[in-house]
Amino acid sequence: MSPPDADEASSSRELSAFDLGCVVIGGIIGIGIFFTPGTVARRVDSSNEMLLAWSLGGALAVLGALTFADLAARVPGHGGIFRYLHTAFGRLPAFLFGWANWLVVQAGALTVVALLFVEHVERAVFGEPMCTPQQRVWIAAASIAFLTATNLMSLRVGKRVQNALVLAKIAAISLLVVAAVVATGHPVETAPPTPIGGSLWSRLASAMLPVLFAIGGWQQGSFVAGAARRPQRDVPLGILLGVAVVIVVYFAINLAYLSLLGFDGARSTSAIGADAAQRALGRGGQQIFAAMVAISAAGIMNTICMAPPYVLLAMAEEGLFPRIFAYRSPRLRTPVFSVLGQGLWAVLLLLLVHALSLWNASPGDDAGKVTFATLDFVCDSVVFVDWLVFMLCGFALLRLRRRGVPSPLRLPGIGVAALLFAFSAMAVAVGAITQKPLPSAVGAVIVLLGIPASRWMRPADAGARR
Repeated sequence: MSPPDADEASSSRELSAFDLGCVVIGGIIGIGIFFTPGTVARRVDSSNEMLLAWSLGGALAVLGALTFADLAARVPGHGGIFRYLHTAFGRLPAFLFGWANWLVVQAGALTVVALLFVEHVERAVFGEPMCTPQQRVWIAAASIAFLTATNLMSLRVGKRVQNALVLAKIAAISLLVVAAVVATGHPVETAPPTPIGGSLWSRLASAMLPVLFAIGGWQQGSFVAGAARRPQRDVPLGILLGVAVVIVVYFAINLAYLSLLGFDGARSTSAIGADAAQRALGRGGQQIFAAMVAISAAGIMNTICMAPPYVLLAMAEEGLFPRIFAYRSPRLRTPVFSVLGQGLWAVLLLLLVHALSLWNASPGDDAGKVTFATLDFVCDSVVFVDWLVFMLCGFALLRLRRRGVPSPLRLPGIGVAALLFAFSAMAVAVGAITQKPLPSAVGAVIVLLGIPASRWMRPADAGARR
């Protein structure tokens, strides 16, 4: 594995532990926490079970944070998961991760979040949706292009935008939590829904899927690890502190939802965040909530435009991706074509998916709903791949430990944590196959297409550079 660029070490180390923590927080706290707690509540039988599901998700996030913190200390440099898999398992597994991460995982998430960003900006400003589905798609594409351009200006500019958006989203969530504390009255009483039935573990297994959707993303901080001022200290610290903040914020907002709506109210609503904001903040609550979602969506969009391009950079530096993606601006040190490759592909994917949804739509179908359904399928197709990669990261750490690759960290029980994380991720991947077999199969096919792609995308002189 090639060492990080020496010139970068002297001129491009822009990120402190705080900055990396903001990347982690921005990668995790997106739009899910404003919607998924209602789904979780509908899959369990009590508020205690609901909080238990979120606690288990938090425990898994801690295991993931510990695993990635130790990996980042052992294998420094840009690219995160790509570097870990390359060092532990070789070129092909690392390429397949980078291929799927670029082609579907990050771009698919960016397209969905961009559409939700536009919709909630409309609601925040006008109180209701005003654009046609076609207008919304074009505005979403423009927002992706704008954040891509912002991150072309330099990592310093990107991190400032990121930090501001993360602080704004935490402040917005804190507003709802504080409003729940000071709100008077009792939660609205509703007729309790029919009990779910089944065993406790079966209910928790079902509830964990939306929890894990909302709580994943700690790997984003590892993608830009090569820009850390003190890589073997700041990257692990940023990952651990970022996940700790997320766990506290998530637990607090779930308590706020239960305080404002009650458990039965949380189960009965299809828009838990909006209903909680309406109850806590009064008539303007819906628009304030929409603004909260828009800010949070903008934060995760900027995270994706800023961090994942450095995976493409690392792949190109290792001779596993076209050489042009390793090019950096001489003045700003920005990986120009990697940032453009991530952002513009997401724009193209959004337009292609929208065109496909219109082509498949029946007369009378709502084009916006069809587009979202298609994008949901795209995102569901990579859940299996995402958690399969997490499983490999757990095993990668165990393999590096056996090889004697040193770490400056002294994390007690890290081997046990990595093993638990690997098997937990395996369980999630199996659950994704069970719950979403067709999208999971599509995700697997996309990964397998990376095998022939790894040959024709490799530069001609890659063999000599190996």
